[in-house]
Amino acid sequence: MTAPASPARPRARRADDDLRRRLEEQADLIAALSERLADLEAEHAESRRSASAGRREVLRRLEELRPVPWGPPSGASAPSGAEPPAEPAEFPAVDDLPAEVPVAPAPAVPAADYVRVVSRVKALVRTLVPVGSVLAVASRGDESLVDLDGRIGWHYPRSADGRWAGYHPQDSAAAVAHLEELHRHGARFVLFPATARWWLDHYAGLRRHLETSGRLVLDREDTCTLFALDHFDR
Repeated sequence: MTAPASPARPRARRADDDLRRRLEEQADLIAALSERLADLEAEHAESRRSASAGRREVLRRLEELRPVPWGPPSGASAPSGAEPPAEPAEFPAVDDLPAEVPVAPAPAVPAADYVRVVSRVKALVRTLVPVGSVLAVASRGDESLVDLDGRIGWHYPRSADGRWAGYHPQDSAAAVAHLEELHRHGARFVLFPATARWWLDHYAGLRRHLETSGRLVLDREDTCTLFALDHFDR
């Protein structure tokens, strides 16, 4: 006659099964945690790369904005061979301005310093002016000053074909009249680089007009003065 099974054996088997199940659950949990840890490490590495790239960009911008000596370049002229953007045939000429207008003498700027001024102007325009906006720039014919990273630069004053007119306005009235004409054709800002801030003293009437009918956006002696023309139509 076979002896009855001991009640302890089924309990032992159930305990073993429960232990195995718990070990499997623990193994699955450890695998999931390990996978999540790997994901977090990858995210952390990507964050560090992004932060490093951000620091480099900030340092680059700060370098662009570092103060430099300035002054109007002497004898600057428009680069040869530069093609202006196409313009409507009806765009106004500035033939009413004289061929030559004397301006107050100013010291020349070393080429390297002038390049830095242009770089600073571009950095501030990227920060302050919406993409696609048109800026009238007292450029003295420098094409780099109207190449503004997604913003549209117009020489001020400019001829009917879009090139720099080759001379300065005869007086404040001529400077204001031409700027208002540019505004009617789409200019929404006017910019005077550090090398052209003498305009605001030489053409006192233009400055008064901008102060009353324009909006000062920025005035940095070592970089530029920027006005918005959004009140010109009021």
